[in-house]
Amino acid sequence: MGTIDVAELFIPAPIVKPGALESMAAGVKLLVIVPDRVPIWDVLAIAKAAKETGAMFVGPNTLGVLSPDKGILGMMGGRASSAKSWFRPGPVGISSRSGGMTSSTAYYLSQAGIGATTLVHVGGYAVVGLPHPEVVKLFQQDPDTKAIVIFGEIGGTQEERVADLIEAGEVTKPVVAYIGGKAAKSGTRFSHAGAIIEGGRGTYEGKVDRLRSVGATVVDAFGELPAATEEALAKLGL
Repeated sequence: MGTIDVAELFIPAPIVKPGALESMAAGVKLLVIVPDRVPIWDVLAIAKAAKETGAMFVGPNTLGVLSPDKGILGMMGGRASSAKSWFRPGPVGISSRSGGMTSSTAYYLSQAGIGATTLVHVGGYAVVGLPHPEVVKLFQQDPDTKAIVIFGEIGGTQEERVADLIEAGEVTKPVVAYIGGKAAKSGTRFSHAGAIIEGGRGTYEGKVDRLRSVGATVVDAFGELPAATEEALAKLGL
C-alpha cells in the first residue's frame, strides 16, 4: 500500500482539528477541509501544524478543488471526467472566495470557449489555509496556467495581497478579477464570515483601486469576466 497524498475531511466541525492534526502527523501533505463552523482557534492550530509539517490545506468551508478531466477534491459535484460537460480544460486558473461562484465562473468562461486548468474555492472564513495570494502563487508556478481569474469579495485583505505580489513581480501572468459586495452598505452583513471590513481595510473601492493600480483587470459586473479574460488571453496570443 502506498502513501496517502490527500485527506478530504467530511466530518463534524468539532472534530475537524483532531482529524486534520492526525492526517498531518501521518504524513499527508494536502488537506481539503469541507466543513463549515470550524472554530477559529482550531483553524489557527491547524495552520500552525501545517507550517511545522510542510503541509497545505484548503478551507475550511470549501467546496474544494477541481481540474477538468484530471481530478476533483471536495464536493463541487460529479466526476472530473463528467465535469467536462460544463467545465472545459484550458489555460485559466480560477480562485474564488465563494463556493457557488467558483463553479459559475468556470461555467460562464466555458460557455465563452475559455477553459480552466484548476478551480479553487479558497473558503469563506477570515482565516483559510490557501487564500487568494497563495493560490495565485501556485498558478504562477503552473506552466499550464496562462492567466488567472479571481472572484473576490469585500472584507479582509486577500485581494490587496494579490496586488502586492503583482507589484513585487512575483506574479507576472495576467490577472482578471471581479469583486463582490459593491452595493453592501456599512453595517450590513454580507456573505461569508471573511467578508468583514475592519478599520477601513477590505472595502470594495480599496480592493478595486489597489488591483488596478498594479495592472490587473477588474470588471465592474460579473458578466464581463469572459470578455475581459478573452482579451487578456488574446494579448498572450492565445
